[in-house]
Amino acid sequence: MSSPTASADPDSRNAIQGRMAWLNSRIALARAPLVLAIGLGAAGGAVLLAQAWILAGLLDAVISGGEAVSDRLGDVVSLLALYLVRVGLSHGAALAGFEASARVRISVRRAVTHKLARLGPSYMKSRSSGEVASVAMEQIEALDGFFGKYLPAAALAWVVPATILAVVAGLDWGAAIILAIAGPLVPALMGVIGMGTAAAARKQMATLARMSGYFLDRLQGLATLRLFGQAENELVRSREIADEFRVRTMRILRVAFLTSTALELLASGTIVLLAAHVALAMSGQPLIPISGTLTLPVALFVLLLAPDFFQPFRQLTTHYHDRASALGAAEALVAILDQPDPPAGPGTTIDADRPVAVSLRNVRLDYGAKSDGGRVALDGVDIDVAPGEKVALVGQSGAGKSSVIELLLGFEQPSSGDIQIDGKPADGHAIREIAAWAGQASRIFHGTIASNIKIGAPDATDQDVRAAAEAARVTDFADLLPDGLDTAVGERGHGLSGGEARRVALARAFLRDRPLLLLDEPTANLDRENEALVVDAIERLSQNRTVLIATHSPAVIERCDRSIRLEAGRVEAEKVEVGNG
Repeated sequence: MSSPTASADPDSRNAIQGRMAWLNSRIALARAPLVLAIGLGAAGGAVLLAQAWILAGLLDAVISGGEAVSDRLGDVVSLLALYLVRVGLSHGAALAGFEASARVRISVRRAVTHKLARLGPSYMKSRSSGEVASVAMEQIEALDGFFGKYLPAAALAWVVPATILAVVAGLDWGAAIILAIAGPLVPALMGVIGMGTAAAARKQMATLARMSGYFLDRLQGLATLRLFGQAENELVRSREIADEFRVRTMRILRVAFLTSTALELLASGTIVLLAAHVALAMSGQPLIPISGTLTLPVALFVLLLAPDFFQPFRQLTTHYHDRASALGAAEALVAILDQPDPPAGPGTTIDADRPVAVSLRNVRLDYGAKSDGGRVALDGVDIDVAPGEKVALVGQSGAGKSSVIELLLGFEQPSSGDIQIDGKPADGHAIREIAAWAGQASRIFHGTIASNIKIGAPDATDQDVRAAAEAARVTDFADLLPDGLDTAVGERGHGLSGGEARRVALARAFLRDRPLLLLDEPTANLDRENEALVVDAIERLSQNRTVLIATHSPAVIERCDRSIRLEAGRVEAEKVEVGNG
């Protein structure tokens, strides 16, 4: 499906219709609960008719017949019972609407999560993590009101008034004509007043995403801001963005209030006109000549139905801004979901029980088009690594070392050339199945040391985790802590030194136990003592594995079988001499 946002103008009619088409295509995910919500709402409308009929008869008996209310206790009990039935139906409809909304949101969130996983880290490089998080959380939640409230209300805004109109037409054509004229004016008013609401909602969601990204970036860089004395300036900027979001939100709510006010004025005017018609019809001089003389119970029944004729429209206007919010959220959601998937590989099955051979054949990797400021990361690279061999990739920063690792992990797709494992073409997914990875950017999550080690093998036993921690020398520092491996650590490794975090990452690789080991600058920015500990752990981890290490460290290079020097994305030289970087 093509993206609705492909239009040059995201607020054009075609773009809005495209986003609405995408929203409507999600209805199939929750068809059953939506039908149930509408059915229960329609049943509530039928109960409402019965209540109005009983109440009209009760009032007629009291006014014309001179009966006391106590003489009609059966009617009173019936009214109370029907009221309880309506409450139950209303509650059931609300629950069904919530279920419909939950199904859609769960499905969309799963689709977005899977899409981001398929796109990989390369997609996130040029995007704010806060903005993407906002799309995956707040903007998916913005679909709640549309599917859970607006869609049932939109259906009932046709079903219930049409039913009431049919009943009134059977009693008095004049009253039915008045209601029939007033009814279509409601969507017309909503359309006129709500013009531009979709555009305002889209800008509101864009502001929300930008605000989320801005706040997350500043929180992550708070230490840097304080060091350079910019915390107060950023606080002012944060207030400006928050105020922009407030203004855009109030514009949406203003439309909702204006629509509700216009509807109330229309409903009030219609009821006054209907009351005048009924009064004249009872005297034999109806406002609309085709009406006959009305009896009191019929007149009361018609008047009691008039407010309920407009009640579904009131519900619709209440949730009209939910439609606008969903349209605004759909743009960002479709922008992610319509991203093309990385090309599928050949589906090669790789033997994971022994070290593998790795080959890159005339590989080229472009980061974007040159006209857009892109660059060539790798150009005609040929690399061969034998099974069980340990090879260092060396060169200056930006030479292409990390790009080779990212290609092997499938985080980037080669612009041309082939990647082979054991002489067979292989894609990133197949390689990730037989690879373990660690590097200077290894993520440490909020949790315990043990839970961070288990990320590579969630089903591992405590004994396996302990063995991996010992092999990576994590226990050298963890055993000195009160809770050992169960010690809590913060996000991004808060509470661990740089060397300790690297050893936790290596413990993950030990626990994963794969025949191919890919390491990206595992000793970068470490002091000599920590570097020696990490190098020692790498040496043990490399046994009976094929190893490719991107590094600047002489201590790492001299432990390798050979080194391959990259310069400006090309292989410049290979060295077998141990100890020469």
